[in-house]
Amino acid sequence: MSVLWVELKSKQTVIDIKRVPYLFSILCFALIALVAFQFNWLNKSYDLIQEQFDQKVNLAIGSTLSEFNSSHKTSLKLSEGNECSDDETLKCLPGQFSMKDQLELENNLKANMSCYGISEKYEVAITDAKCNTGKSVYCCSIDPSKTSSNDLVLGVSFETREKYLKDQMSPMIFSSFLIFLLLATVSFLILWALIKQKRITENNIDFFNNTAHELKTPLTNISLALKLLGKKYDGIESDRYAQIIKIENSKLTDQIERVLFLSKMENGDYKMKEEEIDLKEIVEEVVENMSLLINESNGSIDIQTTNPCINIKGDYLHISNVFRNLIDNALKYCENSPKIQISLLEENDLVKVLITDNGIGISAQDKAHIFKKFQRVNTGDIKRVKGFGIGLAYVKKVIELHKGVVSVESEINKGSEFKLLIPQL
Repeated sequence: MSVLWVELKSKQTVIDIKRVPYLFSILCFALIALVAFQFNWLNKSYDLIQEQFDQKVNLAIGSTLSEFNSSHKTSLKLSEGNECSDDETLKCLPGQFSMKDQLELENNLKANMSCYGISEKYEVAITDAKCNTGKSVYCCSIDPSKTSSNDLVLGVSFETREKYLKDQMSPMIFSSFLIFLLLATVSFLILWALIKQKRITENNIDFFNNTAHELKTPLTNISLALKLLGKKYDGIESDRYAQIIKIENSKLTDQIERVLFLSKMENGDYKMKEEEIDLKEIVEEVVENMSLLINESNGSIDIQTTNPCINIKGDYLHISNVFRNLIDNALKYCENSPKIQISLLEENDLVKVLITDNGIGISAQDKAHIFKKFQRVNTGDIKRVKGFGIGLAYVKKVIELHKGVVSVESEINKGSEFKLLIPQL
């Protein structure tokens, strides 16, 4: 039985595994979106670092000129005989701009550059020519109050500015690449594991379904042989051992039918057989077939109905199995003599079925999951209760297939009441 339970357990994951292709598509889209957002973020970070660098240089130059102008009140002009080159490196020195003034200006600039955290190498030039500003050149008039064309201009150029920006971006680019690589690797490893699990699960399910179908044949033969023996030998039907064979054969057949039904339902292969059926007739037939079990448990079943004929449209076999399963649970989960009451009521266009017992009850924690597959109620000291944990899941599927609902009201040691609502014919 443990092997069979493992095979059943693997069925629980098949629905999620079928979504692997969709998960793969979503993952690819998410990774592409991540790359796009990451590239956009890196681009904006580059612009921000560049803007910050420009601001720091301009602030350093502005502070330097402000300090220099506050200590020099006289206007500084180039002499007419001095020739100044228009070279882009800005290395020309004006004639009337003394070496002392130049050194003072450069020292102040160096101090302010350090103050603003700029350690990149730069070149300073003082010229009266108009400075061509670019990505690596920063210019500012030494005396902004003078507007004539021969006023002095301070120019600062950085040869390693682009290298500085790239160095600042390198950690972000490298960390982004590592994070993306890690996410992509882990995601694809998980998907690969799911694909492998999907193949294993499908093989296990096929094996189990084939085995279940193969088991149905000998069980049918056992049932048929038992009927033929009853006809050939008088009194064999009342024999205790023959009754045990009949009951156990019926139990195993029902278990296989439930499992195959759930399997077909999840795969979308099952089509309900719709026919007019009488619920009272079904209940009475199920109770009669289970009479030996009821007598062995020293139990009793009381059937109450407001109408001798209550018809619905549904599948006779599976509706019968619903009642058989609920009655069987009421017999198994009872410490004393089971007392079961089945009420069939008509309410507007619905049929309400109440199945009440005096069993051990169900805790609030267990009620939250008893209708899920492979979930079983904590039975305390009742060790004889066995099963796969698919009975109530089967009940729920069948009732939902008939466009109905199932619910339970129960307390520990106070019994349980299962309520089925099914549309009336």
